[in-house]
Amino acid sequence: MALLGVLVGIIAGLITNLFRFILEETLPYFGNGLHHDNFEALPSAWHFLLPVTGCIVIGQILYFLADKNSPMGVSYVIDKVQRFRTRMPIRNAVLQFVTASLALLSGGSCGREGPAIHIGATSGCALGRGFSLPNNSIRTLIAAGSAAAISAAFNTPIAGVIFAMEVILMEYAVSGLIPVIVAAVSGAVITQALYPGEPVFVITNVSMESLWQIPWVIVMGLIIGALASGFVKLYGYATSFKQVDIRLRLLIVGLVTGSVALFMPEVLGTGYDTVNTALQENMALSFLLALLIMKGVLSAAGVGLGLPGGLIGPSLVLGGIAGAALGIIGEEIISGTDSSTPFYVLIGMCAMMGATLQAPLAALMALLELSNNPGIVLPAMLIIVVANITSSEIFKTRSIFMNSIIAKAGGFSPDLSRYLSRYGIGAVASRAFELLKADSEEALIRELLDADPEWVVIDHNGEKKSLVSQHSLKEALKTPGFDLGSLEAAHQVIAVSHQATLLEAMEILAENNATYGYVHLHSENRNEITGLFSQDDIMAFYKGSDSKK
Repeated sequence: MALLGVLVGIIAGLITNLFRFILEETLPYFGNGLHHDNFEALPSAWHFLLPVTGCIVIGQILYFLADKNSPMGVSYVIDKVQRFRTRMPIRNAVLQFVTASLALLSGGSCGREGPAIHIGATSGCALGRGFSLPNNSIRTLIAAGSAAAISAAFNTPIAGVIFAMEVILMEYAVSGLIPVIVAAVSGAVITQALYPGEPVFVITNVSMESLWQIPWVIVMGLIIGALASGFVKLYGYATSFKQVDIRLRLLIVGLVTGSVALFMPEVLGTGYDTVNTALQENMALSFLLALLIMKGVLSAAGVGLGLPGGLIGPSLVLGGIAGAALGIIGEEIISGTDSSTPFYVLIGMCAMMGATLQAPLAALMALLELSNNPGIVLPAMLIIVVANITSSEIFKTRSIFMNSIIAKAGGFSPDLSRYLSRYGIGAVASRAFELLKADSEEALIRELLDADPEWVVIDHNGEKKSLVSQHSLKEALKTPGFDLGSLEAAHQVIAVSHQATLLEAMEILAENNATYGYVHLHSENRNEITGLFSQDDIMAFYKGSDSKK
């Protein structure tokens, strides 16, 4: 597993840096002076044409090549890990790489870390399945690929490990820690080998000069926590338009992004160059506030509507912009301190990332590794905690990735979803039933009732099935002209494969607005019923097991 972790880390590190290479080596062809994320150097017409053209091309690719079985992004990775489904098609990863590269090259307001995590996780999954490893080992390799992607993106191996444990696995398991650690180290080594001495963010020594700044740091945490909540909720609202044609959604994203970029080209791309500028020099407060609003809306709404990029990078950028703006205000309020705006930019970045991902420890470690400055641990810890509590407890906002996962799981809580994913439907299926054809004679019905079944499943000529209790059926037999096929007391009962997990069974019932389901052995022969269950049976199983812990 450790050796596989190294291999996963190398693959994820190479892919993550390939995103960076494509961006840095391709953009200069559009104009002199254009490098990295500096879309501002483009001619004005390109500020509009580039995002519009990019979104049109991406929309066409996704329309013809993607379907409901081609999900992408960090939410997809978490969903696979938490529901113990360790099959991640390579086709999805290739589609993610191509479309994310186009989104980044065309100035989409998104990040490269999310796509890199998806591809890194897929490489871990592919290796695990190639070696026929058990599901728990494959889950570890998926987490290893995710850790390596974060580590390679920011050159922060410790933050990569914490991110994998805190966000992807949602647990700290010592047994799976070594492969994740070596993968993160391998990813960072790849970045240091390919881009030596070229950090993503250029950070000078910063520090908190006075304890009188602590009250303002707390206020910043409250404000950034509220911003993170708004960012997450806007993204969630944008994802509610999934039924609209992807081409139309992305066309709107391109048109809006291009229109805003005509007046404020800084909204294009990941925005890392803007953060670096804020870290090196003072920027106008009015500009920072306008950029914060525009960049936040374009990133959350754009990715939510289908732009195939990530949101981890934008969360850092927005936090840095918010920190710069609040730093300017704070320096006016707090007199007698020499702390510069970069101090506020840095703690704002980690606060926004922590609150958006609901991953405070990963954000703190990223801050320490990016700045290499333990002197700002105290204010960093304080602002991260305040921002996280503000977002999660005051505004009742979950992680930006968790909202879409819970929506897929029919609104079930993460703990419930994880638990139900570990057990098959056979754990609750009951044999206390009998099967009857809808056209059965009354004599056959009475004979069947003599066996004293709890439930009777009525087969309506193979097209559908309904369920009736023994008591209701006996009462119905007393009615003259009794018709089994139109029994009013019957409940709809939904077919579920014997291979389904308890979570999948709950989802199927929820999708069909049904309370009861029956288990069949093969999808092509749904008449072969092996068990009966209800939503209450599944919840009783969960609560009973939970009470024993």
